Amino acid sequence: MTVAAQREHGAPQSALAELEALLAAGLIQHIDFAFASLVVELSAPCATVREVALAAALASAQVRAGHACLALSACAGADAAAALEESAAQPVGVRLPALERWRAALLESPAVASSGAAGQCPLFLDVENQLYLDRLRDDEVRVAAGLRALAAPMEHPGDDARALDVNVQAVVERLFGSDGAEYRQAAQAAAKHRLCVVTGGPGTGKTTLAARLIALLVGAALAKPERVALAAPTGKAAKRLQEAVGAQAEELAQAVPALADYRADASTIHSLLFRARRAPLQLDALILDEASMVDVTLMAQLLGALPEAARLIVLGDASQLASVQPGAVLGDLCAAGQTAGSPLEPTLVELTQSHRFDPRGGIGRLAAAIVQGDADGALGALRDAAAAETRLEPLGGARAFDELATRYAREFCAPRVRDVRELGAAAQPFPELRVLCAHRSGPFGAERFNGLVERHLRRSGAAGRGEEFYAGRPIIVTRNDAASGLANGDVGVVLRAGGKGRVWFPELGSAGSPFEIAPARLPEHESFFALTVHRAQGSEYDAVAFVPGPVDSRIATRELFYTAVTRARSQVIVHGSAEAVRQAVTRQAARATGLAQKLAQ
Repeated sequence: MTVAAQREHGAPQSALAELEALLAAGLIQHIDFAFASLVVELSAPCATVREVALAAALASAQVRAGHACLALSACAGADAAAALEESAAQPVGVRLPALERWRAALLESPAVASSGAAGQCPLFLDVENQLYLDRLRDDEVRVAAGLRALAAPMEHPGDDARALDVNVQAVVERLFGSDGAEYRQAAQAAAKHRLCVVTGGPGTGKTTLAARLIALLVGAALAKPERVALAAPTGKAAKRLQEAVGAQAEELAQAVPALADYRADASTIHSLLFRARRAPLQLDALILDEASMVDVTLMAQLLGALPEAARLIVLGDASQLASVQPGAVLGDLCAAGQTAGSPLEPTLVELTQSHRFDPRGGIGRLAAAIVQGDADGALGALRDAAAAETRLEPLGGARAFDELATRYAREFCAPRVRDVRELGAAAQPFPELRVLCAHRSGPFGAERFNGLVERHLRRSGAAGRGEEFYAGRPIIVTRNDAASGLANGDVGVVLRAGGKGRVWFPELGSAGSPFEIAPARLPEHESFFALTVHRAQGSEYDAVAFVPGPVDSRIATRELFYTAVTRARSQVIVHGSAEAVRQAVTRQAARATGLAQKLAQ
């Protein structure tokens, strides 16, 4: 609905005037304006609709930024642009109300609830002055209740408890006898609780531990092999989890014979939920990997589909980026687990020893410095001439970015396109060096980089000028599609034989049964030569070239930088200025949620 239509619809003009200014400045979007207008209509009998209108618009805008709520205490009395962490082209001059006045106005409004069940009002204000869209507050409450219930110690009658403990200890000794304290702690948590949260950086052994925990549950008769499910947010992450667990099955079967016929089979969370809608899940345990990518709404749906007696083992890296959707579930889980006396405290296990990165090597030092917020340490790791695996290459303005894209197209992409055209599926389809951008759009964005690379390929003759599906074109799917079996984030490459094109997805299918699809059957997709860091989350590459973008970028945060760096196995090149690195390391992506507090109570 347009602004004019909102006025005609009866929303008080005085309450909308400041919203129009925020909209014109690009600080809020039309959906925020429309939602605030609805709330104003519901609040019209009140004398303080201005305060309610501003709160509604900002709460809606904050959801798009990944926050579960609007923290009134943090922004009351501030300029609206500062509260939204944005900068307007022109000063707007919209000052937010003082906290006490703001809270009183919201509690007076019929559109704001402060107690009771969900569904009564579009907004909910809690005692901590956190303003929620009602559905997100409900999701957060359900997630907190579900996880707290899972974290409660399992209760058994005296003799049964003693027998179970003896059985568990015997299996623990077989599986974890020579392992460190962290693994044994996780084994105890998984046996005594229906929730076990395992966090740690790349190479700390999260999936190795997950396979051992499956063996523990099966060996102690706490789960049947066929009733243990594996899931992850993306198809790529699910495939990696399946391969990692499956690779250990034969070895673990020697200690737990019931695993002899076990075949790891992982799915995306959305696929699991689709099955749950058709019939109740028959599960004793669920292993959830890459949990940092799971938002509060998805977690609420997953917990709702989990059988009452099932266990949940959560794996993830709390230092990584949170989901693009609202909430920071894994971060909140870990924060609650680190709170003394919290019901989640005995369920949290932190793995600290990386087997992928030498802590004295370039990538190990860089990743550790980023997590610690040590900008000097990060720059030191990038500038260390003795560390061949990390380096900093200054990048000027947009022209330098253009040159980087052209060089990448010539040195890395064109040879791959030629190889695929000549060798088909026998070729290595993607470059070993992957470009990751902090930004999706703009002068330093992945979209612009992709356009520049493809333009070079067409001008150089590596790709046909008028050919959409040219051999060697890399494809990334941008929407889940049950009909084709493809999921958002799946990557493929175009092959051509006999004048016909098909798209091969190397990470799906198997060597004997490759996953291929006709171009006409593809869901929404685009070419990719560079990815945003969000898109790359859950993936691993031999080498990574990271473009943080301008110094004042609010997108390039500590969490994003760490996620980019830890996608690499052997080399990281940062294309940016020293100041851009410094700002990214010191800028944290704090999300407004109330989940950690609800979990720790």
